Amino acid sequence: GRLTAVRDGPRTTFEKMYTPQNMTKELSRSVDAIRHDDYDGVDVQYVDGRTWTVETVQCRLPGDIGRKVRRVEAGGITDRTRAWRFGMRERRVEAYRRWSNSWATELDALNSRYLGYVSVSADVPGWPQSALLLGFTSGNGATLLESSEPLNWAAEGVHMVGIRRPDGTLSGPYVATRVDDFRLTIPNLDFTPDVSWKIEPPHLQFGPATRWCYPVLITDVKPSGTSSVSVSAVNYDDQVYL
Repeated sequence: GRLTAVRDGPRTTFEKMYTPQNMTKELSRSVDAIRHDDYDGVDVQYVDGRTWTVETVQCRLPGDIGRKVRRVEAGGITDRTRAWRFGMRERRVEAYRRWSNSWATELDALNSRYLGYVSVSADVPGWPQSALLLGFTSGNGATLLESSEPLNWAAEGVHMVGIRRPDGTLSGPYVATRVDDFRLTIPNLDFTPDVSWKIEPPHLQFGPATRWCYPVLITDVKPSGTSSVSVSAVNYDDQVYL
């Protein structure tokens, strides 16, 4: 029970949701901008299982010329193809995980784990919106949701909404259809929301299909006393796994 193995692979289902409604310190995002002296290649050293000599395999992305190469040792790998896969993952992490994210909650974030795939949002105009769910009505294969905040439908195309369950997990996202500034409809929910205010009401994450949330991977969950947890995360990008 002291060690947990985590597989870092492509994700399709969000685990938890974090919005300004349950953040005690707002989401902070910073990007590691591309610089002229960045690495543009990885060389992997491994012991070949046939010759038992140290071999090197070059790992490059399109456009890499190997001007500045990072050398890594692949301990335990004895196959050239596996060494190349290992090096290409390292190279793609360097190229595509460039956004750092941090925020704080009360005890909510203790539900997350290392490399947990979660959706987050911030109060930044033009990006994912968040709100509380004030009420809902279900019937005829659809659910009407009432938001505590006016929703911005200005962007063209499909809009999506995610709903936070009582245990912090994310339901959806669902395709949203506008009714008015505060109401929308979605296909039937997979849970029954509690909007009685006896417990914390569900949260909503809303926006255009390409930016209804920031998808991130948790890299650190750090408790402080008995009432605060700080969280660090990196951006999720499918290109890391190609």
